[in-house]
Amino acid sequence: MATKGYLPHKVIKGFDFWILSLCLAAATLTGILYRWKVLDEEAANRCLWSAFILALGSLVFLFINVLFGDLSQRLLGQETSPPQTDSAFSDRLRRAKAGGKDLPDAPD
Repeated sequence: MATKGYLPHKVIKGFDFWILSLCLAAATLTGILYRWKVLDEEAANRCLWSAFILALGSLVFLFINVLFGDLSQRLLGQETSPPQTDSAFSDRLRRAKAGGKDLPDAPD
């Protein structure tokens, strides 16, 4: 099932993935530098909280994109119909569901 958003959901998910990855890398690097006493406590806290807020903000943006995407589709009636299947496939599917009985063979 594909999730649809107000903006292209695939792009937003990719953007969030890279933001979260960078935040995790920055938090890890900050922790290491703090442990090695390269950074003082205040600078380490600022870096960690900045990474946390940025990561949380990107996750909230992802959620809002999905929420308003679904909401706009419901309000504006932009529901997409399922893709059309070709008649040969429909015939084979109908025969398979019926167990291959009582249905004439489709011409090949």
